[in-house]
Formats: sequence, structure tokens, C-alpha cells
Amino acid sequence: MSTTQAILEKVSALPPEKQEQVLQYAESLADKHPPAKTGEPYCALRTALSLNLDGPPDWSRRFEEYLHESRVKHGGG
Repeated sequence: MSTTQAILEKVSALPPEKQEQVLQYAESLADKHPPAKTGEPYCALRTALSLNLDGPPDWSRRFEEYLHESRVKHGGG
């Protein structure tokens, strides 16, 4: 059973006033987390690229090592 089907079953069994509460909650979630636009699966990647971050060429490969160095230099854990 899919998650959507399970939700529908549970909501269907609720009295109308509780169903209204579930609807309001679902609407509040939808407002906070709008769905990604169709055809734009890489919008987060585009945003990251637009930040023009500067770092060493091997940053992605040695990320944890650089992170640890930064913490040591700046007094972090």
C-alpha cells in the first residue's frame, strides 16, 4: 500500500471535523514546502552554482578533511 493510500484510508475513517483539521494541516505543509516545478529537477543545484563559491579543486573529494581543518583553526569541535 502506498503512503497516499494509507493516508486516505486513515482520513476517510475520521469524522468530518477531524478531516477538516487534517486538510488544514496538509494545506499549511503545502504552503511551507511548495512542490518543485515540473521539468526543473536541478533547481537546487542551479542555486548552489549561482553562489559562485570558491574553494580548492578537490573540495568535494576532501570535504570532511577541509571541514575538520576549519574546525581546528577556528576552535570548533
